[in-house]
Amino acid sequence: MQKLYTLLIITVLLFSCNQKKEKQQLVEVTKHQQKTKDTTNLLQHKKDSVHRRQLHSLAYTYLTQGDSLNFRETNKKVMELSLKQNDSTLLAYTYWDLGYFFEKKIKIDSSYFYYLKAQNIFALQNNKIKEGEVLQSISFIQSNVKDYRGSEISTIKAIEIFSKIKGTDIDLYRSYNNLGSITNALKEHDRALEYYNKALEYYKKIKPNNKINTALVNNIANVYRDKEDYDSAIENYEKVLAVDSLYEKKALFYAKVLDNYAYTKLKAKDTTNVEKQLIQALKIRDSLGDNTGLAISHYNLAEFYILKKDTSKALENAKKSEEYSLANKNNKRLLQAYDILTSIDPINASNYAHKYIVLNDSLIAEERMIQDKFTRIKYETDEVIEEKEELEEQKQILISFVIGALLLAFAIFIIGSQYIKNQKLKFEQEQQETNLETFNLMLDQKGKLAQAKQEEQLRISQELHDGVLGSLTGIGLILKATNKRADEEAIAERLDLIKQLQETAEEIRTISHTLSAASSKKMQNFTNSIIELLHNTSKASNIKTSFTFDKKIDWDYLNAEIKINLYRMIQEGVQNCVKYSKAENILLDLSMKNSNLSVILSDDGVGFNLQKKKRGIGLKNIYSRANKINANVNIESKIGEGTKIYITIPVEDKKVFNS
Repeated sequence: MQKLYTLLIITVLLFSCNQKKEKQQLVEVTKHQQKTKDTTNLLQHKKDSVHRRQLHSLAYTYLTQGDSLNFRETNKKVMELSLKQNDSTLLAYTYWDLGYFFEKKIKIDSSYFYYLKAQNIFALQNNKIKEGEVLQSISFIQSNVKDYRGSEISTIKAIEIFSKIKGTDIDLYRSYNNLGSITNALKEHDRALEYYNKALEYYKKIKPNNKINTALVNNIANVYRDKEDYDSAIENYEKVLAVDSLYEKKALFYAKVLDNYAYTKLKAKDTTNVEKQLIQALKIRDSLGDNTGLAISHYNLAEFYILKKDTSKALENAKKSEEYSLANKNNKRLLQAYDILTSIDPINASNYAHKYIVLNDSLIAEERMIQDKFTRIKYETDEVIEEKEELEEQKQILISFVIGALLLAFAIFIIGSQYIKNQKLKFEQEQQETNLETFNLMLDQKGKLAQAKQEEQLRISQELHDGVLGSLTGIGLILKATNKRADEEAIAERLDLIKQLQETAEEIRTISHTLSAASSKKMQNFTNSIIELLHNTSKASNIKTSFTFDKKIDWDYLNAEIKINLYRMIQEGVQNCVKYSKAENILLDLSMKNSNLSVILSDDGVGFNLQKKKRGIGLKNIYSRANKINANVNIESKIGEGTKIYITIPVEDKKVFNS
């Protein structure tokens, strides 16, 4: 009666749980349907990146609803649009969804293929969190096909990524939990315990207020059981089973832990309440439709009854384990069922042994084939990545070559420009040297002219002294003698003296004319050079020129540097008049004012606006030469009123003024 009452309570609780679960599922389906409807309506008005993302959202809704046909169709459309628009991020999510879809459909090689494509895109984008999450998915399917080493490598890669990023405690918890499961399967039990304890540390960071992580503690208990440390295993199972309201909240998990607990006690040769606990777990699983769990429960009961030497019940449960394993395609449990049936059913032992061998061989071959596929997919994917990297490297080399060529061309341009600049400077230096040489020749000629002048003055002095002065002295002496006489002979002598005076006056006039001619030649080369410049300009351009200067000043006494720079400034100003002014007359005036040389160069041309006109090379040259001789330049010009250039040069040599 007590057993019946307990069973009735369990049935009522399970029915209540199922009702709640069905109601929750109905709410979720309604939400998904509404989301699908809203997304479909929105897509009718979007044709851009928003359209692609909403379409992906719709595909994901189909995936979560289990609508395979619509998911594949929508997913394909999103993939095509992402490839067309080069939207690699959305393409990665599309591959990720497709990998998950094939994982649920138990098409492990296809799932691995698309997970790997998604992971590679996220890696190229340096999206570390998503890359780590996809690596977790890859590690799970590798573990499912017993590619434990591959799964371990993928999980460690994920941990390396997550450990460098803040806020990834949940991901690190899952990764270490998975590592514990993998290493336990590899029978590396101590490492498994280390990884599970590490996972427990991260779980406490995530939920510091939770006293126990039942799933993790159950896993730890499983490791101790597989390690044959049954006491530690039982201790941990009891911790989980002692959690308040575990059965009400997680009935299926409760049944799993209870079954593990009872089976571990059985392994420890403690059969107290084991049969009752195994049957209780079986009934919970049966009420919830957990066929996978039922295969385990019946297998564990078969082992219990073998220990109790109840062969008929053992055979009955072993066959039921076989039945549920076949229905669920749970090959691991099916192998266990065949193994135990071989030992308890002697009549069909050879048949079960044959089935065991065939299934085991096929599973090994299938696992090896899938692992080979994983290796091939990884290799082919790596090849594609290597090709892309090689193309990228070639692209970088090409870019480097182009940049190098541009830099070389730029260097050649700079060197060429510098060479031209140096040649120009060299030419200017040579021109300056030529100008200095010219003025040195002028100075030399001036010295020769000065010497000729002195010689001429000496000649005139001698003429005056020897000719005029001698004649006057002779006339004076004769006059003194004749003044004492008044006869006709004296008168005749005086007349002769008057004639001699007239001849002397004529001689003086001749000398005067000679001096006047010499004076007219005093301007020497500087003024002649300017006259020649203006004459040539007038002849070439039909512009009338006028040159006035103070003839009392010996312009050749000017400093050679002043003369050459002033001449070039006048030359530049005249050339500008010819080129731009459209003038009819050019006037040049040289004079001395207050120890300064004043130069005025003017024309009656069109003039220009000083505010708008930029300094050309000609004006820059004028100002440059002015700076060399400390001259001040002032330019006046108005539209239609011609242009005047005023140049004032300080002169320190007093010989210029005293000449």
